[in-house]
This record gives sequence, C-alpha cells and structure tokens, in this order.
Amino acid sequence: MNLRFRQVKILLHICCANCAISPVEKIREEGKEVVGYFFNPNIHPYQEYQKRLDSLKQYSEKVGLKVVYRDEYLLEEFLKNVSHREKERCQYCYSVRLEATAREAKERHCDAFSTTLLESAHQNHALIKGTGERAAKEIGIPFYYEDFRQGWRRGAEVSKAMGLYRQQYCGCIYSEKERFLKENKMSNDKVQMSNKVQSSNEIKNSNERVFDLEERTGRFGEMIIEFVKTLERNEINRSLIGQLVDAGTSVGANYMEADGAESKKDFRHKIAICKKEAKETKHWMRMIQKANPHKATECQRLWQEAHELTLIFSSIILSKKEKKISI
Repeated sequence: MNLRFRQVKILLHICCANCAISPVEKIREEGKEVVGYFFNPNIHPYQEYQKRLDSLKQYSEKVGLKVVYRDEYLLEEFLKNVSHREKERCQYCYSVRLEATAREAKERHCDAFSTTLLESAHQNHALIKGTGERAAKEIGIPFYYEDFRQGWRRGAEVSKAMGLYRQQYCGCIYSEKERFLKENKMSNDKVQMSNKVQSSNEIKNSNERVFDLEERTGRFGEMIIEFVKTLERNEINRSLIGQLVDAGTSVGANYMEADGAESKKDFRHKIAICKKEAKETKHWMRMIQKANPHKATECQRLWQEAHELTLIFSSIILSKKEKKISI
C-alpha cells in the first residue's frame, strides 16, 4: 500500500451537534476523513446530556458521520475536581475532553485530533487551543487546529434547517445557573422599567418564575406526586408510595427551611437533611422499580434527578466546610 495516498484521518471531539456542523464540513472540504468522538461527562442535568447525545445521533445519521460514543456520565468526578475552584472549571472541562480525545485518536491510529469547542464564540478559544497543544505534546499525537468560529453562522442555519436540538448554555451545572440567573435579572430589569405603566399584579406575573433550587426541588416533589398517581394500588405499592412521597416532597420543604435559616449552622443542618431525604428517595425509587418493572424508565428518570440533587447538596455542604476551615 502506498501511504502517500492514504487519506488523513482526524478524530474530532464533538460537544454537540450544532457545533459539529461547520468543523465537519471544513475538514471534509480539505479531503480529510473525520470521525466524531462524543465524550462530555458533566453536562447537567442528565436530561440535557441525553438531548445533546440524541441530537448528535440524529445529525450523524443525516450526514453519514461515523461517531465513537463514550457514553459516560461522570458528574460526581466533575464536582469533586472543581468544588471550591469554580473559576478553573473550564480548564478542567477542556483538559478532560481533549486528553481523552488525544488518547482515543492515538489508539485508533488517527493522524490528529481536534474539537468542535473551537467553533463557539462563547468559549475561551485561546485556552482550548493551548490545552489541545499541551495534550498533543504529552500524549504524542498532533493537534489539528482551525479557527472554526468563522463557520458559526453557517452551522446555526444548517442546525435550524435540520431541526436539531439547540442548547441554551455551555453545559455544566455552573453555566446552567449563570444562564437562568441572567434571564431572571433581565426579567427583573424589564419589570422595573415598566413599573410605571404596569399594575402590581402584572409585575408579579412577569417575575413569578425563578429557576433555582427552590424551584427545582419543588418541581421534583410535584413529579413524584404525579408519578405515584399512575401506580397500581396493591398491598406492596401502598406501603412504598407513602415512603416515597414523604421523602421526595421533604427535599423541597427542607430546602425552603434552609433558605430561611437563622444562622450558618442552621443552614448547614437543613441542607444536610435535604441530602438525607434525596438519598432516601433514591432508595424508595429503587424499591418501586422492583415492584413495578414496567415503570422502569420513569423510575430511573426520577432516581437520576434525586441522585443529582444529592450531589448538589453534598457540594454545598463541602463548600461550607471548606470555607469554615479557611477562616
């Protein structure tokens, strides 16, 4: 075989389908072969992770793109590594993704690796480039650099035409918080600007929904209530339902108490109870799934939400302890 005519192969880390459109087209236009690599282990919440995964599968089928899926959800590992170092979280995310892509590319005998993160105008482009170059040097495979941002508009147009899911924030729990806080602030600003012409009831309605843990835990309790309404009332379920409802709805109630805590000590205590109730909810969801195997999908979805809430409360508790130690 004459290697001079072998097509160059690039393993392209893909953060989402939307950001993949321009890079895939660019690499193919250069006559190179491109293979996708999906590894985004800390997209939050899990439902958002699944939407991005499904959207990539939809896109890859339409354009004939081969994709290697490393379908791992490592939220605990992410929180462990960035807790108390939130300002460094982007560096951690870039490193985890690009180092994994470089290793995969080397194992698959690719010629180089790259990432669709280079397509976004909202990312730290220089940091991504530097991280890719460092990973290339350490692992021993070239980093294919291209400023894909020039194709952003084209990617957006194609994405809309294909009907792909379009995310509203970067992906991690911190960026999710920043997005909704920003939306709420904008909503508050609009309310203040129109205060002179709106009635007090109109102001209340325009600002009534705030996305935070109060909203999320309350919604979780509502999901539990709606779920148990669908269960058959037999001897086993009757006992399990009561336990599940008590634990699931207590998460939000205790968070409300924590939000109105009279001291830092009281706050930590209430958050610890939130964590305890969330963990107990996971147990009862497991039992209900065992008793109602036909409800496995719904049980797993609620179990996952209880698990993520447990991790969030654990992170809050750990953060408070660290701050106390450093004082």
